[in-house]
Amino acid sequence: MIDQQTIETVKETANSNIVDIIGDFVSLSKRGANHIGCCPFHNEKTPSFYVSKAKGIYKCFGCGKAGNAVTFVMEHEHLTFFEAIKYLGPRFGIQVKDEQLTPEQEQAVSLRESVSAALEFARQTFIDNLWNSPEGISVGLPYFRGERGFRDDTIRKFELGFSLSKRDAFTQLALQHGYKEEFLKEASLSIFGDNGYKVDKYFGRVMFPIHSISGRVIGFGGRVMVKSDKAAKYINSNESVLYHKSDVVYGMFQAKSEIVRKDRCYLVEGYTDVISMHQAGLTNTIASCGTSLTTGQIHVIKKFTNNITVLYDGDSAGIHAAVRGIDMVLAEGMNVKVLLLPDGEDPDSFARTHNADEYVAYIEAHQTDFIQFKAKLLLDDAKGDPTKTSEIINDMVLTISKVQDTILRTIYVQECSKIMNIDEATLFDVLQKVLVDSAHKKFDDIEKRNIQQRNEEQAQRAADSVNLNEQQMAQTPSATADLVHSYDEMLAKRANPFLFEERELARYFVNYIDHPLFANSDSPTTVGEYIIQQLEKDGLPCINPDIAQLIQAYIDAPDHSIIKPEFFVNQSDPAICSLAADLIGSKYKLSKYHQRFYTMVEEKDQLDELIPHLLNEMRIKKVKQEITRLKNELAQAEQNGASDDAKNDILRQLMVYNEAKRLIAKATGNRVF
Repeated sequence: MIDQQTIETVKETANSNIVDIIGDFVSLSKRGANHIGCCPFHNEKTPSFYVSKAKGIYKCFGCGKAGNAVTFVMEHEHLTFFEAIKYLGPRFGIQVKDEQLTPEQEQAVSLRESVSAALEFARQTFIDNLWNSPEGISVGLPYFRGERGFRDDTIRKFELGFSLSKRDAFTQLALQHGYKEEFLKEASLSIFGDNGYKVDKYFGRVMFPIHSISGRVIGFGGRVMVKSDKAAKYINSNESVLYHKSDVVYGMFQAKSEIVRKDRCYLVEGYTDVISMHQAGLTNTIASCGTSLTTGQIHVIKKFTNNITVLYDGDSAGIHAAVRGIDMVLAEGMNVKVLLLPDGEDPDSFARTHNADEYVAYIEAHQTDFIQFKAKLLLDDAKGDPTKTSEIINDMVLTISKVQDTILRTIYVQECSKIMNIDEATLFDVLQKVLVDSAHKKFDDIEKRNIQQRNEEQAQRAADSVNLNEQQMAQTPSATADLVHSYDEMLAKRANPFLFEERELARYFVNYIDHPLFANSDSPTTVGEYIIQQLEKDGLPCINPDIAQLIQAYIDAPDHSIIKPEFFVNQSDPAICSLAADLIGSKYKLSKYHQRFYTMVEEKDQLDELIPHLLNEMRIKKVKQEITRLKNELAQAEQNGASDDAKNDILRQLMVYNEAKRLIAKATGNRVF
């Protein structure tokens, strides 16, 4: 079998690159935040096949086919789920081994799952502390609201929290809930010593969760609330089985959709910079987890855009920090601009005094092409020193050599020549030498890797005594392949009186699963929990098996609080993936109930009314079914000469259902049935 971590890595990587994968089979053109082309699953002349890079899904509005990158390959190439994983893995340099897990591998999988569970428990605890504990209300919230100026919706969006000042409050609570010391330690949540010593890593700090691209919490940053010479102002999670700082971009989970839509990201330094800019309306802002940008972080960004604007403070440290990351960005074939804010300002403070339009206008007016920026900066540092000037020229040529596009390199050489007052021919000669040296080095590195890989493969073949027969494996029936049917095909096979209501309920369920409901009432909840509660309470039907399966996947999940819409798209069951993608990408018309609102508002802002109304529509249909059944039963009883008691019993049931119909009709707006 393929280990679950490899499957998750392939799925996440493939979905992030869904445009490239589908682009191998379909000619796609960009339209807004999406890509569009002619559907490969049916004949059409007018394109109706959409691919969303931000959501990692495709959807055809002609034939109804929908899914993620893995299900597309399954459908198009007629592969099973595991065959599709093996097909996609090597494309992204991911080694996919189909084998039985060793005890060590099983232990590693268990460790990852346990650490993830501990981090999610911490996230919930810190959020609860912030909003409900006396210390969180008196210390944490005033910091976020007052000192930082964050609105409550912003605080909730980034799941900010608070760790109590009692030194072992969280650790004791986690141990009481069954979380083991080894997992709390690996997750960088607790510190354990000799003689039973235990302490929270983040006691007395406001908390900033760090999310993966898919929204899972993988680490934390904490800022101390009580100043101390012994305590660092900020501390962060250590490297763990889940958290690799050099591959993590803070805010990417919240920003990725807008980055794709704008085809640009703003890169800043810190947590509060990101949060303030999101609150100001620049929701395509992210930050590196650390002081300098890494190649791994650049790879993450490149999944969503090739265009970066780096924002830094206007002081000397900020200026030179901006320079350090430029060459790495260019080496990945990306386009970079640099913006230095006015002296005394940083992205956080500037966002608090400017709205989105003002901020964007300032960026557009003052951002600088990297060549101009770096050349002027280095020339100012040289101050006419010939030796330093020579070093600067070589430095600039080395930077230009990182640019992938030949024409663009030529333009940059010409600009550099003008800025530095150096002959173009001289710069081209130096550039040519750098490029040749670089090509030789790349060739040598590739050859070394090839030799190493061949040696490893030979050693592996010699060590293996039993080889799996790939042909037999490919012919093995797969239950998952039999489940790959489009939603519309499934509906066509079943007469479903709840067709519209079930689909609409499922659409609400998937798109707004974690959205708060009745936030201002005494019983706040989420869309997912409320729908499950109401379905179980009333015994309402889910006739469509795919919808029932989708809801069951949510019920079976160990922690509902971490589930986002991506949870359904990334399920291993292709039927759930396809249905979820279909629902996320669905176009819908306003019902008569929606049209009662004269002002167009966001659907998510009306869920407190829309979902209960839809559930009542389902209830009224169920009641009407029962009334019809009882009327038929009464007619049959009269025809068969049943006793008066038997007929009266049916009449009493009819009265109950008619009264229920009246009450539900009243709740749905005094409709007449």
